[in-house]
Amino acid sequence: MTTKTVAASQVQVLKTKLNAAIESKSLLEEDFSAQSSMLIQFINKLSQVSKGINLKLDNRLAQLRALLTKSAPIADLEVKIAEISKLLQTHTVTNEQNITRLHEQFNNAGQSLQKINGLPNDLRRQLRTLLKETQSTKDSLIQYIPLLSQLLALYDTSLRAKVDIPAGGLLSANLQTTKNNDSTNESSSNVNSVLIEQVSTCLTKLHLSTQHTKELLEINKKLLNDTTNDDVLKHFIEIFDVIVADLQNERDSAKSFLNNLSETLTTVQSAVKKTLSTCKEAQHTNDEINERLQEQLLEMTGTVKKAMSLDQVKVDINGKLKNIAQTLEEKTTFEQQNQQALASQLNDMAKKVEKLEEQSQEFEAKLAEQQRKSMQDALTKLSNRAAFDAYFTQSLVRFHHKPFDLSLIVIDIDDFKNINDTYGHTAGDKTLQVIANTIQKKVSKDAFVARYGGEEFVLIYTHQTQTALVKELNLINKSIARLPFKFKSNKVSITLSIGATHITKEDNIHTAFERADQAMYQAKAKGKNQVIYSK
Repeated sequence: MTTKTVAASQVQVLKTKLNAAIESKSLLEEDFSAQSSMLIQFINKLSQVSKGINLKLDNRLAQLRALLTKSAPIADLEVKIAEISKLLQTHTVTNEQNITRLHEQFNNAGQSLQKINGLPNDLRRQLRTLLKETQSTKDSLIQYIPLLSQLLALYDTSLRAKVDIPAGGLLSANLQTTKNNDSTNESSSNVNSVLIEQVSTCLTKLHLSTQHTKELLEINKKLLNDTTNDDVLKHFIEIFDVIVADLQNERDSAKSFLNNLSETLTTVQSAVKKTLSTCKEAQHTNDEINERLQEQLLEMTGTVKKAMSLDQVKVDINGKLKNIAQTLEEKTTFEQQNQQALASQLNDMAKKVEKLEEQSQEFEAKLAEQQRKSMQDALTKLSNRAAFDAYFTQSLVRFHHKPFDLSLIVIDIDDFKNINDTYGHTAGDKTLQVIANTIQKKVSKDAFVARYGGEEFVLIYTHQTQTALVKELNLINKSIARLPFKFKSNKVSITLSIGATHITKEDNIHTAFERADQAMYQAKAKGKNQVIYSK
């Protein structure tokens, strides 16, 4: 084999190794691009999950999502991530300042009350205990709410002791009271039942966690049976405590998620910087090796041209080929090490991202559950008024775009107040649940059912003619009338008054509901237990 053939063979081997190195680099870049794409998608999803928690943070995250959507340069993303991190830090500082200020105001108010002459000894002991509990600053603003409730109650007690304000004081000033002439006992005047009913209705619209909802319903039942202002005041405070506890749980959950978000964004920012730096250094080193390899190839070519004999070419080329082979070996080793290091960084980052993605999915599921509960009536589990308003509005929009048979039905339970007054509110609640369940089972599958408030229900039908609609509503009414209600060994027949109408091109939300509502009142005026259709 000639020297020329050997040289050509070695050059071919070098070209093969060079092509393999180029292909390896291409695969590494593709892998990095895929990992980066996955990371960007996760950041985008994470920012969407946290939407609505904080207004300024929401704006910054929206801007970050826009940059990600536009595939903005990494430098712009780093700037926005830095702004978000700074915003979170600023929010933390502001929150701590607010806590400090509220702590000072709370203690000043308590100390001012201590200075009042003539306070009962029991009240002084309670106030002293309360101030002792609040010597140290709390961790969050929400923790001060139950303490403020206690302080307000002490102020209320002190005012009644000083100026003889009727029982219930500041927190129940609107209650109808009568003064008790016995100075050794607190006032036990009759409460304003109308006001209690309004409060009870408001409580049914609250959407708390399952545990706190049960507690709230129990307190609500006690509130409806209260006969004195003192009992009302006690249960009001219990209601505040339950609401505060639920808010505290929600706040802790959101705070934990925001902290995790901040830490993750910081970690991602650091990881991206480190990865980019590694890639730049690797590229620089790789370029240097390529330049050295190019110089060696050119030098070998020049040697061949300048050589005077074949022996001289052989000697020079052998030495230079060894150098080139060594350089290629160095290049291959470097790229392997760099690829392993980058793969390790990406794997670590992927694990962190995967773990936080699980947390974000849990938080997202919780938000979805809260959204569902906010549109559900707590007692009957039907859709509530807010859900009805949203559904009816959407239906009207579709109707005015392209008319179809759209009907609205208003249902009211006949003489429901007598059930509450005679058998108690627990019996009334059970009645509402049974009727709601029966209506839900008897209506067509595509009908929308909601509790509008109190003993009123609303239905929305689509693609149902007047004849078919009235027929189905009469069947529902008969089904309710046949239900075997029994309270305190007394069998009670419960009926419905139903008003129905179809939507016209001239209708809006208010005119359509008013027409159906008037039809329901006509049903009551004509003897109840019937369906009236209004055109």
